[in-house]
Amino acid sequence: MPQPDGESLALLKLTLSEGVGGVSIHRLIEAFGSARAALDASEQTLRNVEGVGDRTARSIRRGPDTGELELELDLLQRANTRLVPITSDQYPIPLRHLDASAPPLLWMRGEYLRRDMLALAVVGSRRATHYGRSQARRFAAGLSGMGFTIVSGLARGIDSEAHRAALQAGGRTIAVLGCGLGRVESLSDPELALEIAGHGALISELPMKAPPLAGHFPPRNRIIAGLSLGALVVEGGKKSGSLITARLAGEQGKGVFAVPGNVDSPASSGCHRLIRDGAVLVENPREVVEGLGPLSEPLDLPDAESADGEEAAPGGPQSLEDARALVLNEREREIFELLDSSPLQIEAVIERTGLPASIVSSTLLTLEIRGLVRQLPGQSYVRA
Repeated sequence: MPQPDGESLALLKLTLSEGVGGVSIHRLIEAFGSARAALDASEQTLRNVEGVGDRTARSIRRGPDTGELELELDLLQRANTRLVPITSDQYPIPLRHLDASAPPLLWMRGEYLRRDMLALAVVGSRRATHYGRSQARRFAAGLSGMGFTIVSGLARGIDSEAHRAALQAGGRTIAVLGCGLGRVESLSDPELALEIAGHGALISELPMKAPPLAGHFPPRNRIIAGLSLGALVVEGGKKSGSLITARLAGEQGKGVFAVPGNVDSPASSGCHRLIRDGAVLVENPREVVEGLGPLSEPLDLPDAESADGEEAAPGGPQSLEDARALVLNEREREIFELLDSSPLQIEAVIERTGLPASIVSSTLLTLEIRGLVRQLPGQSYVRA
Protein backbone atom coordinates (compact mmCIF):
# COMPACT_ATOMS: atom_id res chain seq x y z
CA MET A 1 0.00 0.00 0.00
CA PRO A 2 1.60 3.30 -1.10
CA GLN A 3 2.19 6.13 1.36
CA PRO A 4 -0.50 8.86 1.49
CA ASP A 5 0.03 11.75 -0.92
CA GLY A 6 0.69 15.28 0.32
CA GLU A 7 -2.95 16.39 0.52
CA SER A 8 -4.06 13.15 2.21
CA LEU A 9 -1.30 13.48 4.78
CA ALA A 10 -2.23 17.12 5.41
CA LEU A 11 -5.89 16.17 5.91
CA LEU A 12 -4.83 13.39 8.26
CA LYS A 13 -2.78 15.84 10.32
CA LEU A 14 -5.74 18.20 10.56
CA THR A 15 -8.09 15.37 11.51
CA LEU A 16 -5.76 14.18 14.26
CA SER A 17 -5.25 17.71 15.62
CA GLU A 18 -7.21 18.42 18.79
CA GLY A 19 -10.46 20.30 18.27
CA VAL A 20 -10.39 20.29 14.46
CA GLY A 21 -13.57 18.81 12.97
CA GLY A 22 -14.93 18.29 9.49
CA VAL A 23 -16.69 21.65 9.28
CA SER A 24 -13.50 23.48 10.24
CA ILE A 25 -11.52 21.50 7.67
CA HIS A 26 -13.97 22.44 4.91
CA ARG A 27 -13.64 26.12 5.89
CA LEU A 28 -9.87 25.88 5.91
CA ILE A 29 -9.80 24.30 2.45
CA GLU A 30 -12.16 26.99 1.17
CA ALA A 31 -10.02 29.73 2.67
CA PHE A 32 -6.59 28.44 1.62
CA GLY A 33 -7.33 26.21 -1.37
CA SER A 34 -5.96 23.00 0.15
CA ALA A 35 -5.25 21.31 3.46
CA ARG A 36 -1.52 21.63 2.79
CA ALA A 37 -1.80 25.39 2.42
CA ALA A 38 -3.83 25.56 5.63
CA LEU A 39 -1.08 23.75 7.54
CA ASP A 40 1.45 26.28 6.25
CA ALA A 41 -0.67 29.29 7.27
CA SER A 42 0.33 31.45 10.23
CA GLU A 43 -1.62 31.32 13.46
CA GLN A 44 -2.90 34.84 12.90
CA THR A 45 -4.09 33.99 9.38
CA LEU A 46 -5.82 30.88 10.67
CA ARG A 47 -7.71 32.95 13.24
CA ASN A 48 -9.25 34.98 10.43
CA VAL A 49 -11.08 31.91 9.08
CA GLU A 50 -14.72 31.75 10.16
CA GLY A 51 -15.22 29.30 13.02
CA VAL A 52 -11.49 28.95 13.73
CA GLY A 53 -10.70 30.60 17.05
CA ASP A 54 -7.48 31.00 19.00
CA ARG A 55 -7.59 27.51 20.44
CA THR A 56 -8.14 25.76 17.10
CA ALA A 57 -5.54 27.91 15.36
CA ARG A 58 -2.95 26.97 17.99
CA SER A 59 -3.90 23.31 17.66
CA ILE A 60 -3.43 23.40 13.88
CA ARG A 61 -0.03 25.07 14.16
CA ARG A 62 1.02 22.59 16.85
CA GLY A 63 -0.22 19.63 14.81
CA PRO A 64 -0.99 16.12 16.04
CA ASP A 65 1.14 14.14 18.41
CA THR A 66 4.05 12.74 16.40
CA GLY A 67 3.69 9.29 17.91
CA GLU A 68 -0.03 9.23 17.15
CA LEU A 69 0.59 10.21 13.54
CA GLU A 70 3.30 7.58 13.06
CA LEU A 71 1.09 4.91 14.61
CA GLU A 72 -1.80 5.85 12.29
CA LEU A 73 0.43 5.59 9.21
CA ASP A 74 1.76 2.23 10.40
CA LEU A 75 -1.75 0.89 10.97
CA LEU A 76 -2.82 2.01 7.50
CA GLN A 77 0.01 -0.01 5.97
CA ARG A 78 -0.59 -3.10 8.08
CA ALA A 79 -4.36 -3.14 7.46
CA ASN A 80 -4.06 -2.55 3.69
CA THR A 81 -6.10 0.62 4.10
CA ARG A 82 -5.70 3.86 2.18
CA LEU A 83 -6.73 7.45 2.72
CA VAL A 84 -9.08 8.97 0.14
CA PRO A 85 -9.30 12.78 0.31
CA ILE A 86 -12.32 14.65 -1.00
CA THR A 87 -10.10 16.05 -3.76
CA SER A 88 -9.32 12.57 -5.13
CA ASP A 89 -11.02 11.12 -8.21
CA GLN A 90 -11.42 7.94 -6.12
CA TYR A 91 -13.66 9.77 -3.65
CA PRO A 92 -17.33 8.68 -4.00
CA ILE A 93 -19.11 11.31 -6.09
CA PRO A 94 -22.42 10.97 -4.19
CA LEU A 95 -20.75 12.03 -0.93
CA ARG A 96 -19.63 15.31 -2.49
CA HIS A 97 -23.33 16.22 -2.69
CA LEU A 98 -23.33 16.40 1.11
CA ASP A 99 -21.45 19.69 0.76
CA ALA A 100 -20.24 20.94 4.16
CA SER A 101 -21.11 17.64 5.87
CA ALA A 102 -19.14 15.55 3.35
CA PRO A 103 -16.26 13.75 5.08
CA PRO A 104 -13.06 15.59 4.06
CA LEU A 105 -11.12 12.34 4.40
CA LEU A 106 -12.13 8.70 4.14
CA TRP A 107 -10.37 5.57 5.31
CA MET A 108 -11.05 2.84 2.73
CA ARG A 109 -10.26 -0.84 2.46
CA GLY A 110 -11.29 -2.32 -0.88
CA GLU A 111 -12.46 -0.40 -3.94
CA TYR A 112 -15.26 2.07 -4.64
CA LEU A 113 -16.19 1.77 -8.33
CA ARG A 114 -18.24 4.03 -10.57
CA ARG A 115 -20.96 1.36 -10.73
CA ASP A 116 -21.34 1.73 -6.94
CA MET A 117 -23.16 4.99 -7.60
CA LEU A 118 -26.15 2.73 -8.32
CA ALA A 119 -26.57 1.85 -4.67
CA LEU A 120 -29.29 1.32 -2.10
CA ALA A 121 -29.00 1.31 1.66
CA VAL A 122 -30.56 -1.71 3.38
CA VAL A 123 -30.65 -1.18 7.13
CA GLY A 124 -32.52 -2.34 10.19
CA SER A 125 -32.46 -3.65 13.71
CA ARG A 126 -29.57 -5.41 15.40
CA ARG A 127 -32.14 -7.56 17.23
CA ALA A 128 -33.70 -8.85 14.05
CA THR A 129 -36.40 -11.50 14.05
CA HIS A 130 -36.42 -14.51 11.72
CA TYR A 131 -38.89 -12.59 9.54
CA GLY A 132 -36.65 -9.54 9.40
CA ARG A 133 -33.57 -11.56 8.52
CA SER A 134 -35.34 -13.43 5.72
CA GLN A 135 -36.73 -10.18 4.26
CA ALA A 136 -33.30 -8.53 4.43
CA ARG A 137 -31.85 -11.43 2.46
CA ARG A 138 -34.70 -11.38 -0.08
CA PHE A 139 -34.54 -7.66 -0.75
CA ALA A 140 -30.75 -7.41 -0.77
CA ALA A 141 -30.36 -10.39 -3.11
CA GLY A 142 -33.05 -9.10 -5.46
CA LEU A 143 -31.63 -5.59 -5.60
CA SER A 144 -28.11 -6.93 -6.01
CA GLY A 145 -29.27 -9.09 -8.90
CA MET A 146 -30.52 -5.94 -10.65
CA GLY A 147 -27.08 -4.34 -10.40
CA PHE A 148 -27.43 -2.32 -7.19
CA THR A 149 -24.59 -2.13 -4.71
CA ILE A 150 -25.92 -2.77 -1.21
CA VAL A 151 -24.78 -0.25 1.42
CA SER A 152 -25.17 -0.91 5.13
CA GLY A 153 -23.43 -0.60 8.47
CA LEU A 154 -22.10 -4.13 9.16
CA ALA A 155 -23.99 -4.32 12.46
CA ARG A 156 -25.52 -7.57 13.70
CA GLY A 157 -28.95 -8.44 12.41
CA ILE A 158 -30.39 -6.79 9.29
CA ASP A 159 -27.16 -5.07 8.21
CA SER A 160 -25.08 -8.23 8.20
CA GLU A 161 -27.83 -10.24 6.47
CA ALA A 162 -28.02 -7.61 3.72
CA HIS A 163 -24.25 -7.61 3.16
CA ARG A 164 -24.11 -11.41 3.15
CA ALA A 165 -27.03 -11.77 0.72
CA ALA A 166 -25.45 -9.31 -1.71
CA LEU A 167 -22.22 -11.28 -1.69
CA GLN A 168 -24.02 -14.59 -2.15
CA ALA A 169 -25.86 -13.08 -5.13
CA GLY A 170 -22.51 -12.24 -6.71
CA GLY A 171 -22.99 -8.51 -6.21
CA ARG A 172 -21.10 -5.70 -4.57
CA THR A 173 -21.58 -4.28 -1.11
CA ILE A 174 -20.18 -1.42 0.95
CA ALA A 175 -20.00 -1.30 4.74
CA VAL A 176 -19.69 2.04 6.52
CA LEU A 177 -18.29 1.60 10.00
CA GLY A 178 -18.87 3.60 13.16
CA CYS A 179 -15.33 2.80 14.29
CA GLY A 180 -11.87 2.81 12.76
CA LEU A 181 -10.89 0.20 10.17
CA GLY A 182 -8.10 -0.90 12.48
CA ARG A 183 -10.78 -2.57 14.62
CA VAL A 184 -12.12 -4.88 11.91
CA GLU A 185 -10.72 -7.95 13.65
CA SER A 186 -12.70 -7.12 16.80
CA LEU A 187 -16.06 -6.81 14.99
CA SER A 188 -18.78 -9.39 15.54
CA ASP A 189 -18.08 -10.95 12.12
CA PRO A 190 -14.55 -10.08 10.96
CA GLU A 191 -14.66 -12.72 8.20
CA LEU A 192 -17.68 -11.01 6.65
CA ALA A 193 -15.88 -7.66 6.87
CA LEU A 194 -12.88 -9.02 4.98
CA GLU A 195 -15.14 -10.57 2.34
CA ILE A 196 -16.84 -7.20 1.87
CA ALA A 197 -13.45 -5.56 1.36
CA GLY A 198 -12.77 -8.06 -1.43
CA HIS A 199 -16.10 -7.45 -3.21
CA GLY A 200 -16.73 -3.80 -2.43
CA ALA A 201 -15.32 -1.62 0.31
CA LEU A 202 -15.10 -0.94 4.02
CA ILE A 203 -15.33 2.80 4.68
CA SER A 204 -14.91 4.99 7.74
CA GLU A 205 -14.30 8.67 8.42
CA LEU A 206 -12.55 7.81 11.69
CA PRO A 207 -8.89 7.11 12.49
CA MET A 208 -7.82 3.50 12.53
CA LYS A 209 -8.20 2.75 16.26
CA ALA A 210 -11.30 4.88 16.90
CA PRO A 211 -13.68 2.85 19.12
CA PRO A 212 -17.36 2.21 18.28
CA LEU A 213 -18.75 4.96 20.52
CA ALA A 214 -22.48 5.75 20.46
CA GLY A 215 -21.77 9.24 19.11
CA HIS A 216 -20.05 7.84 16.04
CA PHE A 217 -23.12 6.14 14.60
CA PRO A 218 -25.45 9.02 13.62
CA PRO A 219 -22.62 10.61 11.55
CA ARG A 220 -21.89 7.16 10.11
CA ASN A 221 -25.55 6.92 9.05
CA ARG A 222 -25.32 10.13 7.00
CA ILE A 223 -22.57 8.48 4.94
CA ILE A 224 -24.71 5.36 4.40
CA ALA A 225 -27.55 7.59 3.19
CA GLY A 226 -25.19 9.76 1.17
CA LEU A 227 -23.77 6.82 -0.79
CA SER A 228 -27.24 5.56 -1.71
CA LEU A 229 -30.10 6.49 -4.02
CA GLY A 230 -32.52 5.54 -1.27
CA ALA A 231 -32.78 3.84 2.09
CA LEU A 232 -34.77 0.67 2.76
CA VAL A 233 -35.59 -0.11 6.40
CA VAL A 234 -36.40 -3.80 6.70
CA GLU A 235 -37.08 -4.03 10.42
CA GLY A 236 -36.62 -1.66 13.32
CA GLY A 237 -38.17 -0.63 16.59
CA LYS A 238 -39.21 2.87 17.58
CA LYS A 239 -35.68 3.75 18.71
CA SER A 240 -33.76 1.91 15.99
CA GLY A 241 -30.75 3.72 14.56
CA SER A 242 -32.00 2.74 11.12
CA LEU A 243 -34.70 5.41 11.51
CA ILE A 244 -31.90 7.99 11.66
CA THR A 245 -30.57 6.68 8.34
CA ALA A 246 -34.07 6.93 6.86
CA ARG A 247 -34.53 10.48 8.13
CA LEU A 248 -31.15 11.55 6.76
CA ALA A 249 -31.94 9.96 3.40
CA GLY A 250 -35.18 11.93 3.28
CA GLU A 251 -33.37 15.16 4.18
CA GLN A 252 -30.92 14.46 1.34
CA GLY A 253 -33.81 14.12 -1.09
CA LYS A 254 -33.45 10.34 -1.39
CA GLY A 255 -36.20 7.72 -1.49
CA VAL A 256 -37.27 6.20 1.83
CA PHE A 257 -38.81 2.71 1.82
CA ALA A 258 -40.03 0.43 4.59
CA VAL A 259 -41.00 -3.24 4.80
CA PRO A 260 -44.17 -3.76 6.85
CA GLY A 261 -44.41 -6.38 9.57
CA ASN A 262 -47.08 -7.71 11.90
CA VAL A 263 -49.09 -4.83 13.36
CA ASP A 264 -48.42 -6.10 16.90
CA SER A 265 -44.68 -6.70 16.39
CA PRO A 266 -42.45 -4.24 18.32
CA ALA A 267 -39.65 -5.17 15.90
CA SER A 268 -41.57 -3.50 13.04
CA SER A 269 -42.99 -0.51 14.92
CA GLY A 270 -40.33 1.81 13.52
CA CYS A 271 -41.11 0.71 9.95
CA HIS A 272 -44.81 1.34 10.53
CA ARG A 273 -44.06 4.81 11.85
CA LEU A 274 -41.99 5.55 8.73
CA ILE A 275 -44.88 4.44 6.53
CA ARG A 276 -47.30 6.69 8.46
CA ASP A 277 -44.84 9.54 7.94
CA GLY A 278 -44.68 9.05 4.19
CA ALA A 279 -42.15 6.29 3.50
CA VAL A 280 -43.07 3.99 0.61
CA LEU A 281 -44.42 0.63 1.74
CA VAL A 282 -42.69 -2.07 -0.31
CA GLU A 283 -43.35 -5.79 -0.60
CA ASN A 284 -40.64 -6.77 -3.10
CA PRO A 285 -37.43 -5.41 -4.67
CA ARG A 286 -39.26 -4.28 -7.81
CA GLU A 287 -41.33 -1.80 -5.80
CA VAL A 288 -38.17 -0.27 -4.31
CA VAL A 289 -36.73 0.38 -7.76
CA GLU A 290 -40.04 1.71 -9.06
CA GLY A 291 -39.95 4.24 -6.24
CA LEU A 292 -36.66 5.65 -7.49
CA GLY A 293 -36.23 8.08 -10.35
CA PRO A 294 -33.65 9.71 -12.61
CA LEU A 295 -29.99 9.48 -11.64
CA SER A 296 -28.00 12.64 -11.02
CA GLU A 297 -25.89 11.67 -14.05
CA PRO A 298 -26.07 8.76 -16.54
CA LEU A 299 -24.24 5.66 -15.39
CA ASP A 300 -22.66 2.93 -17.53
CA LEU A 301 -23.44 -0.46 -16.02
CA PRO A 302 -22.61 -4.11 -16.57
CA ASP A 303 -25.40 -6.49 -17.50
CA ALA A 304 -28.42 -6.32 -15.22
CA GLU A 305 -31.46 -8.49 -14.65
CA SER A 306 -35.02 -7.57 -13.87
CA ALA A 307 -36.45 -7.97 -10.38
CA ASP A 308 -37.66 -11.36 -9.19
CA GLY A 309 -36.18 -13.03 -12.28
CA GLU A 310 -38.78 -11.54 -14.62
CA GLU A 311 -38.19 -10.84 -18.30
CA ALA A 312 -35.52 -8.23 -18.98
CA ALA A 313 -33.87 -6.86 -22.07
CA PRO A 314 -30.90 -8.99 -23.18
CA GLY A 315 -27.73 -7.60 -21.64
CA GLY A 316 -29.55 -4.85 -19.78
CA PRO A 317 -29.08 -1.13 -20.44
CA GLN A 318 -25.59 0.00 -21.37
CA SER A 319 -26.15 3.52 -20.06
CA LEU A 320 -28.67 4.08 -17.29
CA GLU A 321 -30.34 7.45 -16.78
CA ASP A 322 -33.32 6.32 -14.70
CA ALA A 323 -33.00 3.50 -12.16
CA ARG A 324 -36.60 2.44 -12.77
CA ALA A 325 -35.61 1.10 -16.20
CA LEU A 326 -33.98 -1.84 -14.42
CA VAL A 327 -37.36 -3.42 -13.59
CA LEU A 328 -38.77 -3.19 -17.10
CA ASN A 329 -38.88 -5.77 -19.86
CA GLU A 330 -37.54 -4.92 -23.29
CA ARG A 331 -40.77 -3.45 -24.67
CA GLU A 332 -41.54 -1.46 -21.53
CA ARG A 333 -38.01 -0.08 -21.42
CA GLU A 334 -38.13 0.96 -25.09
CA ILE A 335 -41.26 3.04 -24.51
CA PHE A 336 -40.22 4.30 -21.09
CA GLU A 337 -36.89 5.62 -22.41
CA LEU A 338 -38.68 7.61 -25.10
CA LEU A 339 -40.39 9.66 -22.41
CA ASP A 340 -39.04 12.47 -20.27
CA SER A 341 -40.50 15.58 -18.65
CA SER A 342 -41.75 16.93 -21.99
CA PRO A 343 -45.17 15.59 -23.06
CA LEU A 344 -45.09 13.08 -25.93
CA GLN A 345 -48.28 12.14 -27.74
CA ILE A 346 -49.15 8.48 -28.16
CA GLU A 347 -49.01 8.80 -31.95
CA ALA A 348 -45.36 9.85 -31.68
CA VAL A 349 -44.61 6.84 -29.47
CA ILE A 350 -46.24 4.53 -32.01
CA GLU A 351 -44.28 6.12 -34.87
CA ARG A 352 -40.90 5.98 -33.10
CA THR A 353 -41.25 2.39 -31.86
CA GLY A 354 -42.98 0.94 -34.91
CA LEU A 355 -45.17 -1.10 -32.56
CA PRO A 356 -48.91 -1.62 -33.09
CA ALA A 357 -51.14 0.98 -31.45
CA SER A 358 -52.74 -1.65 -29.21
CA ILE A 359 -49.34 -2.76 -27.85
CA VAL A 360 -48.20 0.81 -27.21
CA SER A 361 -51.49 1.67 -25.51
CA SER A 362 -51.45 -1.38 -23.23
CA THR A 363 -47.77 -0.89 -22.35
CA LEU A 364 -48.34 2.76 -21.47
CA LEU A 365 -51.29 1.72 -19.31
CA THR A 366 -49.08 -0.82 -17.52
CA LEU A 367 -46.41 1.80 -16.89
CA GLU A 368 -49.05 4.24 -15.68
CA ILE A 369 -50.56 1.71 -13.26
CA ARG A 370 -47.08 1.06 -11.86
CA GLY A 371 -46.58 4.78 -11.33
CA LEU A 372 -43.75 5.17 -13.84
CA VAL A 373 -45.52 7.39 -16.38
CA ARG A 374 -48.34 9.91 -16.21
CA GLN A 375 -50.99 10.61 -18.82
CA LEU A 376 -51.78 14.24 -19.65
CA PRO A 377 -54.77 15.65 -21.56
CA GLY A 378 -54.74 14.86 -25.29
CA GLN A 379 -53.22 11.39 -24.83
CA SER A 380 -49.77 12.77 -24.07
CA TYR A 381 -47.40 11.05 -21.65
CA VAL A 382 -44.47 12.03 -19.41
CA ARG A 383 -42.35 10.15 -16.93
CA ALA A 384 -43.88 10.30 -13.46
